[in-house]
Amino acid sequence: MNIKRFYLIVLFILLLIFQTSAQYSVPPKMKWWYNDRFGMFIHFGSYSFLGHGEWAFSIEKWSKQDYQTNVTAKFDPIHFNAKEIADLAKRAGMKYLVITAKHHEGFSMWDTHVASFKDVTGTKFYDLPQFTKFGQRDILKELRDACRLDGIKFGLYYSILDWNHASQTISETNGQMYSTMKSTEACADYIRDMKAQLKELIDRYHPDILWFDGDWTYNSNEPTLNSWWTKSDGIDLYKFLVRLNPKLLINERVFRGAGLGDWMCPEQKIPEKPESRPWETCQTMNKSWGYNAADSDYKAPAVLIRQLVEVVSKDGNYLLNIGPKGDGSLTKQTVNILSEMGKWMDNNKQSIYAATRSPFAVQPEWGYFTKRNGKLFIHVFYWPQNGTLEIPALANRIKKIYLLNNPEKLLTYQLTSSIIKIEIPHNAPDKINSIMVVEVNGIPKAKAN
Repeated sequence: MNIKRFYLIVLFILLLIFQTSAQYSVPPKMKWWYNDRFGMFIHFGSYSFLGHGEWAFSIEKWSKQDYQTNVTAKFDPIHFNAKEIADLAKRAGMKYLVITAKHHEGFSMWDTHVASFKDVTGTKFYDLPQFTKFGQRDILKELRDACRLDGIKFGLYYSILDWNHASQTISETNGQMYSTMKSTEACADYIRDMKAQLKELIDRYHPDILWFDGDWTYNSNEPTLNSWWTKSDGIDLYKFLVRLNPKLLINERVFRGAGLGDWMCPEQKIPEKPESRPWETCQTMNKSWGYNAADSDYKAPAVLIRQLVEVVSKDGNYLLNIGPKGDGSLTKQTVNILSEMGKWMDNNKQSIYAATRSPFAVQPEWGYFTKRNGKLFIHVFYWPQNGTLEIPALANRIKKIYLLNNPEKLLTYQLTSSIIKIEIPHNAPDKINSIMVVEVNGIPKAKAN
């Protein structure tokens, strides 16, 4: 066999192994994201000062003038601490981070120089350093630098629609507040200027991720003033961005639902089964994205940990949001919850990072499965009281079974043609999620019936 043929065979086998593990092809540029599994979302903008959530501009029917004068101009995040946020993300076990550079309110969190992104007078740039008293601190750069020091990948969120921009007015469509363009010419000019802003963000901050939203005014055919963002616009935007940076990761919301972008992003929900392509769910800790002073309904750490496990068991990523206060500080609940999640991740991270979907088609009532090459992880949320746990049989040869927190003490098990019956301790090792490991040869695979 010649050397070229040998390497081709090896490459084919490696690709087959990886694709069997993922059950779909993951492009090389996405491998880090696919392996990292857990990230931090940050909704932070001038709406944080008002403390009514990020949609207050439209829901409360503010005029542009009043919103700029009474909300944005008073935004002064003097207690924003990039190191504290990055360190908290790292402590929680989060491997990447996405912060809102510009949300639907149209306020730029950086010093933009694209001329059309001005206030209603047309004299001031509608951005953090030029429109507020906050000064010349560049908090996106501060956070980017802090993330780099902590080994966290850095991402930026950008809204396609813009309630402040002179080209658009807030409009209600089917009960939802979107935007209407003034004219086809204004639409074309806005899209051109939006690309200019995105180029600013890429050139200045070199993000690993661009996370889009606000694409609801979409139209698969010819644009209208109410439905002005088209599929061809989404395709063009994606191509424009990857020309600027071929390694940039971009979510599907350049034009959602059309198979565009690098991954799907269901919001506030977990699919019943794995998707047909890479995916990520974004979730809130309470019921709000941007800071809402009236929302104290935070989920318990156990709920969020179990969500994370369920997502990974279905081959997804988990992007968990925080909403800093208007002064930039974090709520006590945010810090406490992420600290608790971090304690669990410290002990159990090997069952999350680079782990892939369950090998079984049906999930048990008591928990979920994740896997890596050579290991099946059994996540038990509800610990059996009868001293045994039964799981479906594997096609692989079993080497040993043990608790993840005590690998030296092997668990006794019995095999049948369809079941692995494991003898377990009476008490659960972890009140949130106890994990057993089944070590095998190769990637764990369900035994065919």
